[in-house]
Amino acid sequence: MKPIILLVDDSLMIHRVVGQILTEAGFKVLKAYNGKKGYDMAKTWKPDLIIMDIEMPEMNSIESTTLIKSDPITSTIPTIIFTSLGSEDDIKLAYKTGAKGFLNKPVSKDDLLKTVQELLDKKGYSSTNA
Repeated sequence: MKPIILLVDDSLMIHRVVGQILTEAGFKVLKAYNGKKGYDMAKTWKPDLIIMDIEMPEMNSIESTTLIKSDPITSTIPTIIFTSLGSEDDIKLAYKTGAKGFLNKPVSKDDLLKTVQELLDKKGYSSTNA
């Protein structure tokens, strides 16, 4: 079974580009356009991994990740924060809220897939499972 990745970003371009990279790598990709919808979808679908932009309408990734990590249904889902901000404070705050990875935009295909696979490996998926 393909690992499910929830991509949460308010940019259609990110959904197209990153979604295509992940799909071509063998993942099932779900998409949400704000942190609230991302949290709701995480509860419903229980994806294997979440990639989430920091700045979004309705609910940013810090708020959404905090909810995800405090909810017993979703607390074990690893989250990667994906942003063009990338300051030291942003990185510290992301990890403090429970994120397991941090990627700066733009990201290379190799860095994206390497980070995703490392976190999935920790959950028991090998690259042959994807």
